[in-house]
Amino acid sequence: MKEIGIALLGLGNVGLGTYRILNNHAKDIERRLGARVRVRHVLVRNAGKSRPEDVPASIITHDMKAILEDPEVSVVVEVMGGLSPSREYLEQAIASGRHVVTANKALLSTHGEALFSRALARGVDVHFEGAVCGGIPIIRTLREALASDRVESLTGIVNGTTNFILSAMAGEGASYADALRQAQELGYAEADPTLDVSGMDAAQKLCLLASLAFSARVSPESILVEGITSLTPTDISHGREAGYVLKLLAQARRASDGLDVRVHPAFIPAASPLADVSSAFNAVLLQSAALGASLYSGRGAGDLPTGSAVVSDIIDTCRNLLAGVSGRLPLPVGPNVQDVPLLSSGERRGPVYLRFSVSDEPGVLGRIAGVLGEKGVSINSVLQRPPRPEDTHATIVVFTHATREADVVAAVRWIDSLSSTRAPTQLIRIEEGPGVLLASR
Repeated sequence: MKEIGIALLGLGNVGLGTYRILNNHAKDIERRLGARVRVRHVLVRNAGKSRPEDVPASIITHDMKAILEDPEVSVVVEVMGGLSPSREYLEQAIASGRHVVTANKALLSTHGEALFSRALARGVDVHFEGAVCGGIPIIRTLREALASDRVESLTGIVNGTTNFILSAMAGEGASYADALRQAQELGYAEADPTLDVSGMDAAQKLCLLASLAFSARVSPESILVEGITSLTPTDISHGREAGYVLKLLAQARRASDGLDVRVHPAFIPAASPLADVSSAFNAVLLQSAALGASLYSGRGAGDLPTGSAVVSDIIDTCRNLLAGVSGRLPLPVGPNVQDVPLLSSGERRGPVYLRFSVSDEPGVLGRIAGVLGEKGVSINSVLQRPPRPEDTHATIVVFTHATREADVVAAVRWIDSLSSTRAPTQLIRIEEGPGVLLASR
């Protein structure tokens, strides 16, 4: 039977999960592929570190040159993460004519276009299903299943860490700090969770999805990105009273004058299919012209879910090799990439939730309503909560009608400058558009 040699760059959680799937499912893979996949090398940073017993010491190396000089290696699989030396290693692999599989969303969102251009020029494949939403086949869906369709919008919960934290805050009434600590203890959050809780991890994934869905050049630095660190169980409770669930949403949609691409916390209707996505699960809701609404959900992280996506890419690449086909790229490159205008967040229209912390004194609500009216922000409903014995302020919650975001921000800035305001106002957007609701109708 024909054998295809691969090299794994990295043996962390995803690397080990990938190796074990290839090893444990070897017979199934052989039957499906008609060839044997053999891991010839595993590149690690510290070759002297102890490794799991099921990984032979004979294939461990810390020398990329040994991989590049092995003529039996046809596919290089990068699961080490980070920008460097991952980028240099993949550039070397592509230059040597090796096909590439990667799960590195940070690298692709930063240097993806350059890597894809190199691969196109060299005539090799690049696949990255494992970079977004773990084991959910969302990349393959956009690239293949919906190749004939026109995606109008995508709305996703694409970061399991933040979804776990928000689920714990909603279900248990835990504070943000306690929910984060729980996520770290269970292995859902890193010791330094900044990339996740800031929203940047979701932004990197969203930019890859948006590039696929709209053939557009989108970078995390060019879009609105907000995290979850300021959210409280109180906000979640107020939203629940109004029929909403709080999620960190990654959204991209076509608009008449460009693309609206953003990541931020948002209230969504409890009837939305995304409202039931809890714990560390991910989901992406697509709206396309021919298919309509379609939902893709599952485990968005972890050694085996992500490893499963990586191995699927390996098998796909090996099929291309056996068929003599190469140079298939999931992302458009060169002249096929569009520089599409991105909508300013200030021009976005929609309802919002505002929580004001104010002095418990006469006339405060009137002053807030007056400022909102002055800026053209129409109030839909108001919740007023008296201060608890331990509080030094009262809480006023306002749900607005749809309005221009820049006007809301200007009103909040004015209200926060008033002497009666005791803490910065909490602003949370409310999503009730087609991208959130259609699949539940």
